[in-house]
Amino acid sequence: METHVTSDSSAERLLRCFDPDVTLVSGEAEHLVLSPRYGRLRRRPPLLAAVPHPDGTDAAWLLARERLLTCRDHSVQRALATYQVRVRIVIPVAVASLQDPNFDLARHGHDLLDQHASQRGAVHLRRESFWITVVAPDAEGFIRFECGNAFLAPIPPEAILAEAKTLW
Repeated sequence: METHVTSDSSAERLLRCFDPDVTLVSGEAEHLVLSPRYGRLRRRPPLLAAVPHPDGTDAAWLLARERLLTCRDHSVQRALATYQVRVRIVIPVAVASLQDPNFDLARHGHDLLDQHASQRGAVHLRRESFWITVVAPDAEGFIRFECGNAFLAPIPPEAILAEAKTLW
């Protein structure tokens, strides 16, 4: 099972859900990820990540994502929790599929959850919080699994503006 994010596009989408104005800036020696909202919430400079040019833009987005999710500031944690959406689905799987050595139930569950979340414009917060459990088989003989994870829904600019007014 995948336990960490490996895609910069997923990291960038998460940061854009948190702050639509987040920016990647290529400086002379490093790539910077700046978020005005992150700076306002923490009342500090808006810098989320800085990585040397040789590391590339992927590393900048991934580091910014990690810093956002591991930030201990209560304002940031509250903002993430407020727009967190829990997605749960039931997956019917044929017994033959489960017996196929190429079938990966966890990957299949992740893919279906990501599809459901993307319909809402949401992005997974932490891959490792994925859960799966067996539920009763259905009448057609399919084994059913329930799985879920937490996703971050896009935070509307109006909510960010209203939040900014309460911080000052």
